[in-house]
Amino acid sequence: MSEYPHGEFLLPLFPLPNLVFFPRTRMPLHIFEPRYRQMVSDALASDERFAIVLLRPGWEANYYGSPPVHQYGTLGHIEQAVALEDGRYNILVNGKVRVRLIENVKDDPYRVARVIAEPEQPGPPQRAYAQREWLADLSRQYLEYLPGQAEVPELETAGLDSLANALIMSLNLDVEQKQQLLELGDVVTRAAKVAEELEQRLERMKFLRGFRNPGDPKNN
Repeated sequence: MSEYPHGEFLLPLFPLPNLVFFPRTRMPLHIFEPRYRQMVSDALASDERFAIVLLRPGWEANYYGSPPVHQYGTLGHIEQAVALEDGRYNILVNGKVRVRLIENVKDDPYRVARVIAEPEQPGPPQRAYAQREWLADLSRQYLEYLPGQAEVPELETAGLDSLANALIMSLNLDVEQKQQLLELGDVVTRAAKVAEELEQRLERMKFLRGFRNPGDPKNN
């Protein structure tokens, strides 16, 4: 089975209010709403795919209906699924590719949309390599400021897209900011935005370190 179909295809939607999912990342999910239990059950019986999309602001007024979602999301493939006795699921989803929503075709019991895959563009190899090394170095510096943080071996092996996307998923950024980064189809440009964010955070951390008491456990 290919990672995703070519051309337009139908895909169930899993809209979330506070999460932007990225290709080349993995994420555990707990599925408890009846409509999405049905979605996962149907996906497991077919191609094990659905799209995670971000709800637009104001979704609260119509959450159990069909509130507006952003046009771009990520196709996820269910790698693992554990069905619980009460009908809920624990699943592990692997992000495969960005998708652009073309039109909604069904709302009940869960939403299904016509979509098209829009893979990220890797950029020139030399530029992508230089960007990857820069981003990995910034990540190592950033981790040094996090007490108790274990080493991340993926920094040595992950490609630029995987590294940038994983960092975006892990950083405490506003969801709308993460959505804007997902909509950037150029991996090099997206990685540059992440690197700029890390540089700003490092500058703040270095500045604040100078004001800490030497006995402060945060300095350990």
